Amino acid sequence: MHRPFPLAVAAAALALWGAVPAAAQELPPAGLFDLVGVRALATSAATAGTSGTEAIFVNPGAIGVRTGYVAETLGVNEQRGSSTTGRYLGAIVVDGVSSPVATAFAYFSSLKGDSRGQVIILGFSGPIADRIHLGAQGRYLKLSSPEPVGHTDAITVDAGLSWDVSSYVTLGVAGFNLVPTNHPETLPQSMAAGLAVGSDTSVRVLLDWKGYFMPEGRLANRYAAGVGALVGGALALRAGWMRDELFSTSWWSAGIGLVAGDGFSIDAGYKQSIYTSDAREMALSLRYYPPQ
Repeated sequence: MHRPFPLAVAAAALALWGAVPAAAQELPPAGLFDLVGVRALATSAATAGTSGTEAIFVNPGAIGVRTGYVAETLGVNEQRGSSTTGRYLGAIVVDGVSSPVATAFAYFSSLKGDSRGQVIILGFSGPIADRIHLGAQGRYLKLSSPEPVGHTDAITVDAGLSWDVSSYVTLGVAGFNLVPTNHPETLPQSMAAGLAVGSDTSVRVLLDWKGYFMPEGRLANRYAAGVGALVGGALALRAGWMRDELFSTSWWSAGIGLVAGDGFSIDAGYKQSIYTSDAREMALSLRYYPPQ
């Protein structure tokens, strides 16, 4: 039986770093605990330069950046070997029009896998200075997983800041699980920082760092780099790479998106472990943003 995303398992794998050949490792499923949006999945890096519905996963400070009204459905399929170890479906709505403070609501549910349950997110973001946005969100997780993880029933808080230094440079910082829970192994506190250079209407290069504060003082880092390009105003191409100490592996990722003139876009993303050929994730989203 596959175990759900216990970060304790990831910590144990990290403790064996270098002792086991990377190609021989069997990666545990990530599950709802490690869910990201399809664009962030495709670029691997997204703490800076993101906005709207994607921001709830990587930087709540960017929820209201360049965002009007957006509604999105997201499906993610996770595989380890030939089996699907997790299938997740959710919906996100962001309202950046009704007031200066943008509001986001999201609901995700697991449809298949050992880890079953729901995640509910309510977030807010607004400007605190010229080109600087601050945001925070609450997350409620109610999940049931096999031992040793068991049941997770917790409320926690994330926060983030997005700073458009110029028209082509953005900095982002974020913190996750800032309110301690009774599940430090599966919901560890973490922080992230990112740099985005370029434009979301042409080419943008992304750099990321995220650190997980594991039990017993262990720090598991993720280093990522990605690029996104919009061709002809309608075709989005994305690619990325991540060095992942959390799961003791590296990933490559890629994605594509199509923008329609009537306010719809569809995006697909794929992530594959470089060292473990049977570990992969696939995501698909449909987004609607009515003309302003």
